[in-house]
Amino acid sequence: MISGALLILSMAAAHGPPSPSFEDLLADLASKIAAVVAPADRVRLSVAGDAPDDGARRKVEGDLGAALVARGIRPADSGPGSPAVRVACSANLRERVCAAQITKGDASQSVFATGAIDRSSETRDAPLTLDMRHVFGQREPILDVALAGDRLVVLDPAALTLYQRSGAVWQRRRSQPIAAARPWPRDVRGRLRLAGNSVEAFLPGVVCRATLESFTASCADERQPWPLAIDNTGIAAGRNYFTTPEGLAFYGLAPLDSAAGARWLLAAERSRLLLLDEGRRPLEPAIGAGDDVAGVTACTPGAFVMVASRAPGGEPHDVVRLFHVIERRLVPIAAPLALPGTLTALWAAPGASAATAVVHDTSGERYDAIQIDVVCGR
Repeated sequence: MISGALLILSMAAAHGPPSPSFEDLLADLASKIAAVVAPADRVRLSVAGDAPDDGARRKVEGDLGAALVARGIRPADSGPGSPAVRVACSANLRERVCAAQITKGDASQSVFATGAIDRSSETRDAPLTLDMRHVFGQREPILDVALAGDRLVVLDPAALTLYQRSGAVWQRRRSQPIAAARPWPRDVRGRLRLAGNSVEAFLPGVVCRATLESFTASCADERQPWPLAIDNTGIAAGRNYFTTPEGLAFYGLAPLDSAAGARWLLAAERSRLLLLDEGRRPLEPAIGAGDDVAGVTACTPGAFVMVASRAPGGEPHDVVRLFHVIERRLVPIAAPLALPGTLTALWAAPGASAATAVVHDTSGERYDAIQIDVVCGR
């Protein structure tokens, strides 16, 4: 089972409605923890949380500790061989989640308790917000993921793998190795395109093709244009950036509308955000900074873009910001969304209100594919 526990632990206290209540979830979580550890175990309990939410963190720790004691499990500061239980509770716009990661020796297991958000007390519309949801995670680098009903295609540097949904779990069905004549570049990139039953995987200087039914992949050394919203020459073998037919290098782009005063916004070299006209010519010097961009839609007309960049203050994670592009200006339109690590990929389908992102978590132990949605107030 591929678990999203580490992602949820990293999200704690960084996202969601203010001061949510988790009291009704802790009894359920305590029962699930007790089912994993032995009744005689003294567990090392820790609850994630930042200083502004320290009171809420202490309450969760106290309530959960009491619920564990009632089930014969006693929290302890330390002890040789004691299981470590790391807990985090967070809320997004749909639900509340409490997750516990239980580590005993070299083994680790995650359990969850979830509950719906109570919206009965909301009295006014919320502004545009960014909301994220876990899709898939693994230790190997993820280049891209693509959903096809109850199936999921995952692209990594070594293989193209098909998963089938079984309840809340993705079960691996088939995997095809990817052969390349040259070593991959550092920070290798990849992109999937699904069209009906056909699957195409684009990598630097390589294209792989398969079908969802047989899932037998054939790869060829080809430099093809990638499925982007702008004419491009793909990514050459040994490189990790795109080029336009005119030779302009870029890492990501967002298509814009006429009110934006430009046709595209590019994340170019040296983290510059450049506007291009219909002829793919830069209109003026950089209008901002960002490492990647994706164009999305919202509940109101206009050109909206997600921009990914490093978090301020030297924090070991990236953030995503939502901007409205108006007359060649980037207008902030939502609070920044803190990611649970470093962003390695960001894509959005044309006309979509959500983007797919891949994040390398702060521990450096796993990669997670997440969906970032633009949510309008109700």
